Amino acid sequence: MNVMEYLQSSDPSVKRMTQKYLLDEASNYVEEGWISRFLDCFDAETGTWGNGIYGPKWISTFYTLRDLVSLEIRPDHPIYQRGLDTLINKMWSDEWREDDICVVAMLVSLLTYGKRDMNIVDEMVAYLLNTRQNDGGWNCSSTRNPKPTDKSSINTTLSVLEAFRDYEKYGYKTHLNSIKDIRESAQSYLLKRHLMFRLTNGEVVISYITDFHFPTRWKYDVLRALCYFADINYKCVPEMNEGLTLLKEKFKRGYLSKGPTFTGKHHFKMETGKIGTMNTLRGLIVLKTFEPDEYNRIIHRDLLL
Repeated sequence: MNVMEYLQSSDPSVKRMTQKYLLDEASNYVEEGWISRFLDCFDAETGTWGNGIYGPKWISTFYTLRDLVSLEIRPDHPIYQRGLDTLINKMWSDEWREDDICVVAMLVSLLTYGKRDMNIVDEMVAYLLNTRQNDGGWNCSSTRNPKPTDKSSINTTLSVLEAFRDYEKYGYKTHLNSIKDIRESAQSYLLKRHLMFRLTNGEVVISYITDFHFPTRWKYDVLRALCYFADINYKCVPEMNEGLTLLKEKFKRGYLSKGPTFTGKHHFKMETGKIGTMNTLRGLIVLKTFEPDEYNRIIHRDLLL
C-alpha cells in the first residue's frame, strides 16, 4: 500500500481532503467519522461543547470548533453555526470583548470560515491591525501582561497571519488593503528566523516546534508554518530550506507520525495508529507545493510500516 491509498482508506474527512488537495478531484463535504463524533458531543441545551467556552482545553466550544474546521466541516452546518453563536455571545458581546490577540485571531478564522457577520469580523480584524508590534509581528503578552513586551511571538504572529489569510479567502474586504500593506513584514518576521531559529543565537526557538502536531491547538510548529505559506501559494524562498529539510527527514518511512499531543482533555482520540493521517496529508500538501519531485517520489513508494 502506498500513502495515497492509505489516506483514502482512513477517516472520511481525510479521504475527502486527499482527493481535494492531492488528487485535485471535486469532493463533497462529509459528516461521517470524526466530524460525526464531534457533533455527537455537542450539548444542544447549552450550545456548547465540554460545557465551556475557551476552556476546558481541549474539549471546549472554541477548540472543538477549531477541530471541526481542520476537518473541513460544512461551513453552514447548523451545529457549527450554533457554536459560533455561543462564541460571539460570550467572547464579543457588548458587555465584554476578548483581548487576547492570539484568541481573537483564531476567532476570526472560525467566523470567516462560517461566513459570519462582516461587522463583527471587521471589528476583530481592526483590533489585530492596531496591536501590531514594531518588529512586524504580534504577541498576546503585549495586551495581557502587567509589563507588556515590545517583541513579537511566533505563536501569535502565525495565528494573526492565518486570520488575515482567512479574511481574504472567504471574501471579506473592508480591511484588505491594510492587511496587504503589513502582511509581508509579518511573514518576514517568521522567514528571517528560517521558521524555527532565534535571531540572537541561532537556536531553535522552542523545542516542541520541530515536532509536528495535530491538532495544532494554538501552538506554532514548523509544519503549521509551512502549511500557511503553501496555502497562500507563497514563492519557495531559501529561508524555508531548513523547514523543508526537516519535513523531508520526517517522511523517511513514507509518512508522518501522529506526533506528540498537548496535555489536556479530549473528546476522543482521532489518530490511534502509527501513521498520523492528518499530519501526513498536511505534509504532502506542503511538498506538492514546494518540493514536487520529492512529493512524487513519496506518493509512488510503498509505506514502510
